[in-house]
Amino acid sequence: MRPKSKLLPVMAATIVLLAVAIVGYVRSGQSQPMPVRILFQNNGGKVIFSHLVHHRDYQIACSRCHHDKSQPIVTPEDGALACGSCHPNDFDNNFVDNHMDSFPNESYCVRCHHVEYDKLNFDHEAHTEYASDCSDCHHGKEVEPEPQKCTNCHAEQSTDKLLSMREAGHKSCGQCHEDMFDKGLSSCKSCHIQKDMTDYDGDFSACNQCHEAETRELVLPRMNAFHDQCMSCHEERGAGPYGPDHCNQCHISR
Repeated sequence: MRPKSKLLPVMAATIVLLAVAIVGYVRSGQSQPMPVRILFQNNGGKVIFSHLVHHRDYQIACSRCHHDKSQPIVTPEDGALACGSCHPNDFDNNFVDNHMDSFPNESYCVRCHHVEYDKLNFDHEAHTEYASDCSDCHHGKEVEPEPQKCTNCHAEQSTDKLLSMREAGHKSCGQCHEDMFDKGLSSCKSCHIQKDMTDYDGDFSACNQCHEAETRELVLPRMNAFHDQCMSCHEERGAGPYGPDHCNQCHISR
């Protein structure tokens, strides 16, 4: 039987090694504040991006690329968002359903979902003074035997047979308020009450409820965002690939 004096160092070393292994295992699952390299999957060929070199050696501030971050990143808690949190490969239902899990908290929502509107600032009784009868705003009796709420028929989205509530309302209001609509409304606040987005906890409206531009024009897909960001910076510095014949300097075929 070995003396206890010889077993104690072995046991101590074993405990230390076990502790180091556990800490290493736990820390490996944590997101690092500054990855050394990032691999981007792309149909034109994978791109290996030297993240640490761009930041440390070229002295490029985090906010130059991660425009959600204005302060230097020091700890993991200060980490910038991954580009894919906002810039999807495809702005499809899968991205819409899952993108909110990319953000650490709900305070980021208002950066894209910047406004929602509550009730319409509309005084029905005041409008009766200007209307000859109800059909000036409501449909005639061949459609509405009795005037009813517009939302009873007009839904949020248009169909082949029926305009959306937004389009129907704008069309109807525009018939009388030609002066407002001809000048162009500076914002929806002319008629709608804006909600306080810092405390908003409801469902967000689709972008095209207010914006006429397609979502791809409002939120750049990841490839467009990278090309715009990377090549404009390379061209500005006169270094790195940015021309139309430089694709193979970033993209690798395998």
